[in-house]
Amino acid sequence: MITQELFDTIYLGLQAQGWQRSFSTRRDLCMYRGPEGRKCAIGQAIPDDEYDRAMDDDVAGVFNCDDFHRRDMFLNLTKEQFNELQYAHDNSSEPDEMHAAFKGIASKYGLTVPVLP
Repeated sequence: MITQELFDTIYLGLQAQGWQRSFSTRRDLCMYRGPEGRKCAIGQAIPDDEYDRAMDDDVAGVFNCDDFHRRDMFLNLTKEQFNELQYAHDNSSEPDEMHAAFKGIASKYGLTVPVLP
């Protein structure tokens, strides 16, 4: 289940970075923690002390929902929801597209779009 707390963390984090993807042109992939300090949707919710570079290892395989579950992370998310959050980030190359995608997720799950204090 995508909780309001998780959604707020993701939404406000992405908003703070201008709805810019966490994308490495060198590696040609989105990253949980990428260049210029950006984070992807799921990356916004990974505490700094729990982040491991192995999560973004494109050689061994970037972490998926099952990998996070094995670390007791994101246990409240189904694979479908996890993938939906990733997709909204990874497939939105323009800030307006990403912003709209996350507003759509909020609507779908009955979540409130947070407002900066």
